[in-house]
Amino acid sequence: MATIESFRKLLKYLIVYSKVPGVEMWTAPGKFKPASYYVSFHIIVYFVSTVWTLKKYSDDPIHMMKVLITLGTAVQLYIKFFVGHSKSKEVIVFSNKIEQEVFEQNKNRTAGETVLLKQTATIVVLAFGLYPLFAYNVNGVVMPLFLYELPYYDWSTTMGYVVNMMFQVNLLVIGTIAAMLFDFLYFMYAMYTMVKADIFIIHLGELEKMLNDPLTVKKNQSSVREKWVQCMFEHQQTTNFLNSIEDIFGLMCLAQVSMGVFTICDAMLLVALTDWYPTYSFLLVMFIELSLYFLIGHLIELKIDAMYNKIISMPWFKLPVKEQKEFRFLMSRQQCPMMLTAYGFHPMNFEAYMSVLKGLYQFFVMVMQYVG
Repeated sequence: MATIESFRKLLKYLIVYSKVPGVEMWTAPGKFKPASYYVSFHIIVYFVSTVWTLKKYSDDPIHMMKVLITLGTAVQLYIKFFVGHSKSKEVIVFSNKIEQEVFEQNKNRTAGETVLLKQTATIVVLAFGLYPLFAYNVNGVVMPLFLYELPYYDWSTTMGYVVNMMFQVNLLVIGTIAAMLFDFLYFMYAMYTMVKADIFIIHLGELEKMLNDPLTVKKNQSSVREKWVQCMFEHQQTTNFLNSIEDIFGLMCLAQVSMGVFTICDAMLLVALTDWYPTYSFLLVMFIELSLYFLIGHLIELKIDAMYNKIISMPWFKLPVKEQKEFRFLMSRQQCPMMLTAYGFHPMNFEAYMSVLKGLYQFFVMVMQYVG
């Protein structure tokens, strides 16, 4: 599975998925297709209906909170929709980078690189196969419980019920596929970014072995120079990968975190004030999704730390003088922060995740004290 053909096959599936929510990043970058207008129409109807329902039940705060529990998901998905359109060309460039710099450049890869690519490809393919099943099972229970009502179409009439359900089922299908598309893209590109970092670490380890062999340094300086240039080039490519994933997914991460926290807070209030059972499903799903976004960001940070540790542990003083001077540039670049952030507001790592959990816990304690 660790071949460029398998990667292209995976992209074909993603291209099909992108046509449903109207974000054809590979086939029509930045262009609004009929499906795009159809999705936008449904989202506008959702927002108008939500405002209508909130106004209708303005004297019932509990019902208003039940209506608002889907707002966070709708907002973050629509933000991802527009980001997908605006960053479609960057997505194409990133996909081409993976093909050229992960697969094409490493055709004559070592056994360690082959194992690494096979493991990554297996994880990515399994995630692509299992995530839709997970999302369907979860959303099939939660999403049809939308409590917004279409203006002038009351639930109590047969026609009103049918029309409302038609709109909700459409939104459910499109929203589920869009969520799968963007979440999987985030996961896949993060995985291949970490693969690129691992390839750099493997090559730097090979250089370290050469430097620890005095005969190789003396008799075959050209091979040392060649390996060093390769390591420098791999580090530059890894940095470009990290910058690309931050550029494409930074705003998506911010939307996911902010809207996820909003939904979780709303769900906590409902848990404390009602026995409405769908609340627990919303709470669980949003908590898992929020955790996964932070987990991937934290894994990227750990990989960057591994790169730094490998660099500083290398016997640089055994390098020729010219390479020692170039090593300074490598160290200087590595010391600049390279991490995934929520659009620059805060890093997507374990510390930020714990601060979010601490804030949610304090909010829940405050709610329980107020209720008690």
